Amino acid sequence: MQNDRDIPMRKVIWKDVELINEFAEKRDYNRQIDLPKLKKDVKKHVKSMGYENFDEVVFAAKELLLHEHKGGKKCEPHMRIGIWFPEDIHVIVDCDLQIWKSFERVLDPSRPAILRLVN
Repeated sequence: MQNDRDIPMRKVIWKDVELINEFAEKRDYNRQIDLPKLKKDVKKHVKSMGYENFDEVVFAAKELLLHEHKGGKKCEPHMRIGIWFPEDIHVIVDCDLQIWKSFERVLDPSRPAILRLVN
């Protein structure tokens, strides 16, 4: 089994969150987001942190599992992901695989760097 810290995180901005949820709703995936409430809460915290352009703030997302069911029935594979926002706000949502793969990968900043010796 892969260590959780070995799974790269991905960077998403708010428009990505909206796109993820749009596909989750369109495909009737089990996990969807209440976007209006989430946006209100997250925007308030982002503003209190001094950021002026909410649409450019980057949030961390991580795959949780490859999922192949909706409503208890087998369906096309999709990724169940977690997205983390300021003030310990996080959501779990089902994401289309192609959309998930399109987001930029980032390494866990708490993981020590591996040094390679060069001859």
